Amino acid sequence: MKKLLITFIGSGYILSAHTLWIDGLFQVHEGHMHQQNLQEKKSVLKHGDISDVLCMKHQAIRVIRYNNASNAKCDALYIKRKPAYYTKTPYGTKKMPKSRVKMSIKSWRSIESVKRIYSKQPLQPFGKGLEIVLRNDPSKIEVGDKARLSIYYNGKPLKGATIANGHKTIGVSDDHGQVNVKIREHGLQNIKASWTTKGDGVKCDEVIHTTTLNFEVE
Repeated sequence: MKKLLITFIGSGYILSAHTLWIDGLFQVHEGHMHQQNLQEKKSVLKHGDISDVLCMKHQAIRVIRYNNASNAKCDALYIKRKPAYYTKTPYGTKKMPKSRVKMSIKSWRSIESVKRIYSKQPLQPFGKGLEIVLRNDPSKIEVGDKARLSIYYNGKPLKGATIANGHKTIGVSDDHGQVNVKIREHGLQNIKASWTTKGDGVKCDEVIHTTTLNFEVE
């Protein structure tokens, strides 16, 4: 139990450290959403930081260009950041694998993605990496309601993913990959999931998958 608790708290810290989110102009930001007006320009991810942009329309999925997302009229938009290695040392954290760093304390590979829903109907998963799927109609969700979520990894339900609503860690997905999250405020929702797997031991000790789900609550 103690080991599980430490893992849960650690995952919660990772979830609250930062987040990716998609604004009304279809741009991906890194940082806290409430700081949007302060850092809107410098928080936007550059094209070179993004590896995949997928558009779902009428349940069909296609690859699109990042700068064409505003014209695609997607029911849902899924964007993945280029994976990166990080290694913690006595002198700070370096953005490189542990095989290239002396005195490694802990190393990990970070795999991040974000999805924003625009449709009023429940949608199927994209089937790419870690993903949060909203099972109820977003247009009917009000403050105080519970969003019914399914957590998937490569299109299959995932047990044990850590879930956070904003900066508050609330629990883990069950045996069916499901979890309910209470909606606490209006506006753009920022629900996150994290799942950690073992690394190769050469470049990293572990692989940390994180993903964010954005949708509007009026």
